[in-house]
Amino acid sequence: MLRDIRTHETDNLNKDISILVLDDPDLVSRASHCYSVAIPGRTSTLIRFQRGNPSIEINGLTNEVLLAIMADRLKAFQRGPFACSENAAMLEHIEGALLACAARAARVALEQN
Repeated sequence: MLRDIRTHETDNLNKDISILVLDDPDLVSRASHCYSVAIPGRTSTLIRFQRGNPSIEINGLTNEVLLAIMADRLKAFQRGPFACSENAAMLEHIEGALLACAARAARVALEQN
């Protein structure tokens, strides 16, 4: 079942970009894994997240990958003419999210041993 995401629509630019969830959440994680991002006049971008145990097969992106991309982009903005307190705050939260991801991975690794 297709589902729209609209939480990104904070301004007119983002209101023109559509995000569709293309798959139903799976029964184990309760998360969806496939998203389509459409920009008017452009080809849609498909984002596929990891489905299942990555130690068996890597088949999609992780949350960490997208957070790392965003962190890199915001760091670049902060070195240039778009530096601002809002970008610094976003970067701080994203870096915090990456730390939480690392803590979760460390906990899971300990539990598996």
